[in-house]
Amino acid sequence: MHKLIALAIAATLSSAAYAAPETFTLDHNHTLPRFEYSHLGHSMQLNRFDKTDGKIVLDRVAHTGSADITIDATSVNTGSTLFNGHIQGEGLLDTAKYPTITFKSNDFKFDGDKLVAVNGDLTIKGITKPVTLTVN
Repeated sequence: MHKLIALAIAATLSSAAYAAPETFTLDHNHTLPRFEYSHLGHSMQLNRFDKTDGKIVLDRVAHTGSADITIDATSVNTGSTLFNGHIQGEGLLDTAKYPTITFKSNDFKFDGDKLVAVNGDLTIKGITKPVTLTVN
């Protein structure tokens, strides 16, 4: 899950000009957070979410930023309607009870002028944990 949020942040900020501060609204047509996992040790399964909303504010001069991203967990896309239902079920994402995944941050880390990491809170199924996302 960390990779999908980092990918969304990196994709949004990759073409940013140096101005302070800049606000980026996620482009619904180009933001597809992905996640992967090992399928019984035989292969890596790559899946995505089709609906994401949010904004990122970046101040490259002050070396600060914020992110507020919401993923519609019901938009999980495995390529299989049957498996989409399984992942949305009570045993995994439980989207009937927890329809969204969120990431919120006010802690951007820079190496010189380059954004290298974002520390924030990732909430899945009502459980919030701190995560550090590497930005490349």
